[in-house]
Amino acid sequence: MKRAILGTFLVLGLLQSGFARAESSDDASDLPKSLTRSDRLDIYGAGMCHQCEWRPHAKVMAAAEQCGTGTDGRANLATFECGRSPACDPVCNFIKCEAP
Repeated sequence: MKRAILGTFLVLGLLQSGFARAESSDDASDLPKSLTRSDRLDIYGAGMCHQCEWRPHAKVMAAAEQCGTGTDGRANLATFECGRSPACDPVCNFIKCEAP
């Protein structure tokens, strides 16, 4: 007996939710359409106006052109200021030679 009553309430609940959905579907036509995803694929840096910001950091690298070479034939070290150009290319500017 309890199962029959429980089943009846379950069926009535499902029927009411179906009617509620039918009524809400009419209201959904009044809402603005959702935005659709465009078919165009945007690749980072291609066709956009993105510019990199110059954020320099010190970097010690070999600098044979600026500081010459040591007695062992290796390039002497120098300090460079490295960052990104507005076109996002890596750029390193020579600062000074390191003490041998």
